[in-house]
Amino acid sequence: MSKRLVAGITTAALGLGALGAGSLLAPAMLAAPAQAAPGGPFPAGPITLGSSNSPMPDVVGISGNWTRQSDGGQSAVASPDQNAAAISEQRISSTARYTAGVTVDPGSPYAVGALVFRSAADASSGYAATIDPNLDRVRLFDLATGQDVAPAATVPLDTGRSYSVDVHVDGPRIYVAVDGVPRIDATDQRYQDGHVGLHAYNGSVNFSEPRVRTIDANVSGWQAADGAGWTASATGLRGTAPGGTNIRAVATDQAPQVTDFTADVQVTSPYAVGAVLFRTNTAGTTGYGAEADANAGRLRLYRIEDNATLGTFATTITVNAVYRLRVTADGGQLAVHWQTDLLDPNGYAPAITATDTAHGSGHIGLLAFNGSTVFQGMTLKGLDTSLQGWRTASGSWEPDVRGLRGATDGLAAGADAARFVPAVASDVVASLDLDVAAPATAAVVVRSAPDGTGGTELRVDPGAGTVQLKDRTTGTVLAGGAVPPDSFAAGQLNRIQLTVRGGQATALINGVQSVAGPAGPATGSGFGLRVSGGGAYFQNVRADDVASYMNGLYQPGYHYSQNSGNSSDPNGLVYFDGEYHLFHQDRGRWAHAVSTDLLHWKQLPIALPHLAAGESWSGSAVVDANDSSGLFDGGQGLVAFYTSFNHDAANGNQSVRAAYSKDHGRTWSIVQAQPVVENPGGPAGSWDFRDPKVTWDAATGTWIMVVAGGDHLRFHTSTDLVHWTFTSAFGYGDWVRGGVWECPDFFELPVEGQPGARRWVLWWSTGAVRPTNGSAAQYVTGTWNGTSFTPDTGPDEVLQADSGRDYYAAMSFFGAPDGRRIMLGWMSNWDYAFSPPTGRWNGQLSVPRQLSLKDIPGVGPRLAQEPITELAGLRTSTWQASDVTVTPTSANPLSAASGRSFELEAEVAIPSSGGASGFTFGLRKGTAGGAAGGEAQETLLRYAAGTGTASATGAGTGTGTGTGTMTVDRGQSGRADFTRYFAGAAADNASTAWSSETVALAGGGSERRVKLRALVDSSSVELFGGDGTAAITSLVFPDPSSTGLSFSTTGGSARLVSAKVHQLADTSRLTAAVPSAVLGPVSGAARHNLDSYSVVPGGRWESTGAGLAGTFDKDSTALSAATYSDVRVAATVRFGSGPYAGAMLNSDRVPERGYGGAGSVLLRASADGATAYYVNLDPNLRLARIFKLQDGVFDSAASVLASVPVLLSHGVSYSVEAAAAGERLTVKLDGVEILAVDDASLSAGKVGLNVFDGRAAYQDVLVTGSG
Repeated sequence: MSKRLVAGITTAALGLGALGAGSLLAPAMLAAPAQAAPGGPFPAGPITLGSSNSPMPDVVGISGNWTRQSDGGQSAVASPDQNAAAISEQRISSTARYTAGVTVDPGSPYAVGALVFRSAADASSGYAATIDPNLDRVRLFDLATGQDVAPAATVPLDTGRSYSVDVHVDGPRIYVAVDGVPRIDATDQRYQDGHVGLHAYNGSVNFSEPRVRTIDANVSGWQAADGAGWTASATGLRGTAPGGTNIRAVATDQAPQVTDFTADVQVTSPYAVGAVLFRTNTAGTTGYGAEADANAGRLRLYRIEDNATLGTFATTITVNAVYRLRVTADGGQLAVHWQTDLLDPNGYAPAITATDTAHGSGHIGLLAFNGSTVFQGMTLKGLDTSLQGWRTASGSWEPDVRGLRGATDGLAAGADAARFVPAVASDVVASLDLDVAAPATAAVVVRSAPDGTGGTELRVDPGAGTVQLKDRTTGTVLAGGAVPPDSFAAGQLNRIQLTVRGGQATALINGVQSVAGPAGPATGSGFGLRVSGGGAYFQNVRADDVASYMNGLYQPGYHYSQNSGNSSDPNGLVYFDGEYHLFHQDRGRWAHAVSTDLLHWKQLPIALPHLAAGESWSGSAVVDANDSSGLFDGGQGLVAFYTSFNHDAANGNQSVRAAYSKDHGRTWSIVQAQPVVENPGGPAGSWDFRDPKVTWDAATGTWIMVVAGGDHLRFHTSTDLVHWTFTSAFGYGDWVRGGVWECPDFFELPVEGQPGARRWVLWWSTGAVRPTNGSAAQYVTGTWNGTSFTPDTGPDEVLQADSGRDYYAAMSFFGAPDGRRIMLGWMSNWDYAFSPPTGRWNGQLSVPRQLSLKDIPGVGPRLAQEPITELAGLRTSTWQASDVTVTPTSANPLSAASGRSFELEAEVAIPSSGGASGFTFGLRKGTAGGAAGGEAQETLLRYAAGTGTASATGAGTGTGTGTGTMTVDRGQSGRADFTRYFAGAAADNASTAWSSETVALAGGGSERRVKLRALVDSSSVELFGGDGTAAITSLVFPDPSSTGLSFSTTGGSARLVSAKVHQLADTSRLTAAVPSAVLGPVSGAARHNLDSYSVVPGGRWESTGAGLAGTFDKDSTALSAATYSDVRVAATVRFGSGPYAGAMLNSDRVPERGYGGAGSVLLRASADGATAYYVNLDPNLRLARIFKLQDGVFDSAASVLASVPVLLSHGVSYSVEAAAAGERLTVKLDGVEILAVDDASLSAGKVGLNVFDGRAAYQDVLVTGSG
């Protein structure tokens, strides 16, 4: 998290009234300034000029003194020559309006008041529009530098008088009006997104209640081509066209060649037509349109200039219903997608396709005809980046479905197209995906000057096959290298990573070091992209300070995770030609990394993206060493089998498709258009049928594929990897323990202790249900006869592979050298799969584990697992203690040890006389926030001694003279309030022992010994015990400062035979910098009259500037203590966008979980919220509704009493009033009644405020009624 403080904003930087007349700072350097002189003349007004405004979350003071007034205004007092800043959680980005009245107190004649916008959370950067009565001027400047963005406007201003300051932003355009008179109209590109706030300097300033309007779009430069008819409101951008007339709004800042644009559309007049325009001109009179015509009951794709119909699709379009309209254009291929269901998305396949070459590029636009149509969520696919402040210096730069297209169109021969960000970091890790082909070359530049000049350049020339490091200031070539093999084929995305640190620079291309050498001087901190000799495509562009790279909140040190993005199911694990390939799920795609040692992974571009047939879900990969598939021209290569999931089909019509790679996994081709294995339900089948695992059966010379079928596993065989035959199934009936079966594995191992014996291991994971305490990893051993599997045990002995909560979708590598069976698992649980509050990254994998089968006397073969031997190579230092006897009153023998990422090896002996009944290791001990008096944090490894012989239940038991139970207790491990079942409360775990398993005691005689090995990282504990058949994997989220260890006993003494704490080196981080700190406490006042309230079933509810804010991954409700019969609840509600959700972690714009969300006001609720009327607002579904929950049961058909489509959005505040009077239930939104229904089921109960799957905040909550 950024450590910049408002104290760093100096008087000189803000340069306000005290400077005196004429003391303007130099204007910022702009790439292509296009601004009118102060006072006009001005171009057409912004599209938001006629918009309404909504309330917004309170500003919260971060410097100076701030007092909120009863009318919502603010009074600020700044000390002489000092600044006072207050920032709201409200953010504005591409197109928005922000207004407030500003009054400089007559007693502070030299004071200055300002509206702050697109600001950092600490006001250290962003824009400020000021009222300065002393100098009679209106000023717009950069908070970070103090530079004027535009010349100040001279305006007669008085103290003691309120001036209405009206700021409009639209992409780079910034328009400032005072009392309705335009004063500044500037173009500036340095900030595209940020907070709004208020600012005072050098005295006292009063502000009226600030209000805001945002347009939910990432396109900008809006022009109302027909002059009028467009208004922005809290529920979308509305076009209202006179009868028989078109009105158009065109976003002129973007003009892509390859277009993928989506908008939610609501036709609100019976005979109106709404349309999306693309490849259009600035007037919207040429190009293409896709229109929704409710009266005609059709979609139509047409060419605008001659109204030529290119295709139609008959469909029922209901007035006031919300639909998602998507258009794509690539070359002459045009398509229209139509989504009618926002809960279970459809529209994956196009409804209309056409070929037309009349237009090759152009703008995006909207059209309304003959009435009113509302648009929301206007999104153009383009560059995914963590950076803002992009400026174009030369050439053409346009969004594209492949990212950002840079081209030298119109430039002189040899000239570069250049785009840059003025400041990022000097020691930096730059990463991006690049597609460039000869004769073009492309470059990434770091350490450039604020104007984009100079810096250290990495230039890739695919035609020459060279890579070059260059000092752009002197022109000196610093080092050269070669483009690695299997790179820069036509259309190929290539992962580039440039690390510049101190005096050294290193570049990786597709995981291979391609050049290394000296870096240019660290005189600048800018970042840039360049193209020469043609065009290139850039995607997934990041530039991280070295200290923050792979060092996010709770990010692991030696476990695999991504710098940003989601990492879930391991897929396609395979070893080929000296490389381990790790594929894994990332939002329905196969992400890709490679390694030579299973520990240090290098990222590659996405291997299998969303494809025309559907999303690319989990699967496996094999090496076709003998070209049995015929795909490799007699050579060898990789074949991947993946689950294809199509949202248009019932349950996705899950099927198995295949792809192959001839270039070591760098590019992939589809084997055939049709699935290699259809869904068992047929071409339109809806069975659960996914996660194919393919392995080789040497005994029969055939390939085996096992696929999860929901409540069973299905076996198929093949001789050529393309044509598959179903042979048998395993499961059903008593084998099912509740959760859906997924992610199978199947492999053969020798049985240790039985010379010559071998057994097949059939492994699967199950979905989250309470009988298995969430997700589970299970297996059985048995025999395979070439067509079917016979288990060694019955369904009453399903074996637990890992007794922790967080080992799911595990898969073993195909072809690992030395015959090792090596497995990786996703450390998570479907109870809370993507819920942890980790910021820009989400999801991590276990350490690689080597598997074996051990013969347990009296029990049979059991799977044993241990960390791979390579892990020992990460040990950097060791602290150890030995032969220490500990009693319940002893001092902590591990007090001198500490660690955040470490390995604990311990052996404990319990004497037969006076021995302890148990012992406990405490890991990651500390306090929340690292402060004295904070909530204690520790993860406990508890051993409870027992007697008897080894258990025959198969629950991971081992041999020895006695048994005991090992438990990982994370009840106080750190953050746990983001989900219900994480901490393991007794009520949540029902009758299942939480994170525990039986472990054999080693030794005998006068003492019994217990060995354990724990691998601890920033956010996980992996525990291995006994003879290796015991494993417990658990996520934990302690503060980075919690690093202590302890050992204690209960009920007697124990001897710590040995304890070794090995510090483990990071495998991805580049510095020893402490990981990102946990976000600090939220400030702000919540105004409500709920009095004391209770929270069910869990979640974080806190007082913020947005009100009483709840964050949770499922339903969480704050319930009143009082009970009401007839009741009215009024509140201002908003979803997402808050400190927990939107704070910039490591200067990254990707928010934590909680950004989205929905919520409800509960009326007449039971004490647990399981029975109530829910007045539900859901921006995800664009819907408001009243539904009735009874005893926790929701039925989509019977429970919904009334509903209405509403284009609700995240990050927008709405005034809501929910009332129950007798049998009548009513809902008002922004003062307009939108729902009314009668129901007599519930007569009285509590009032509740609810959040679902994200964040919801309620401000100025007023409950009135009788009880």
